[in-house]
Amino acid sequence: MTPLRNPRHEKFSQLVASGIKPAEVYVSLGYSQGGAPQSANKLLKRTDVRERVNEIQSLAARSTAEEVAFDQKRVLSRLDVLSRKAEDLGQISAAAKCEELIGKQRGMFVDRSAHTFQWDDITKLSDDQLGMMADYMLHIGCGGDPQKIAETRRQIEAEFAAGMVIDVSTETTSLSDEPGSPSL
Repeated sequence: MTPLRNPRHEKFSQLVASGIKPAEVYVSLGYSQGGAPQSANKLLKRTDVRERVNEIQSLAARSTAEEVAFDQKRVLSRLDVLSRKAEDLGQISAAAKCEELIGKQRGMFVDRSAHTFQWDDITKLSDDQLGMMADYMLHIGCGGDPQKIAETRRQIEAEFAAGMVIDVSTETTSLSDEPGSPSL
């Protein structure tokens, strides 16, 4: 899209896209302060202005993403060069550190410390930990088959949504027994 014909509308779009409140922008462009919030919102509802704001924000986001990708490539490239030089100089620990950093950036290593917890009392587990445990059990129970895992998840969600009974011990508990919070 090309810049808007009305210079004040174009400037309004640019400033709103940059994160400034529409009413503040409206007044800063010489419009009346009386009823500025309503008038700014009305201007922002115009199709051409709204599209222009979205376009500017999209271009800015794309530019930022490209800069981050460039910086990451640059750092990885430099680490690669440093690793080779260190290895050539016999500095194996420095080369290994460079390779470790490259591997971490590429997601080759998993920090398992965030995934450890005590199993002795399940009531002390956080929602995240319970979710990880459920995911693990589902993975094991389905033999790691992604299709079986997906189908089992759909069945569980359908039963949960229908308020079906889930037997977790000798007594069964309906999901609809406690209003507001499902019990298992």
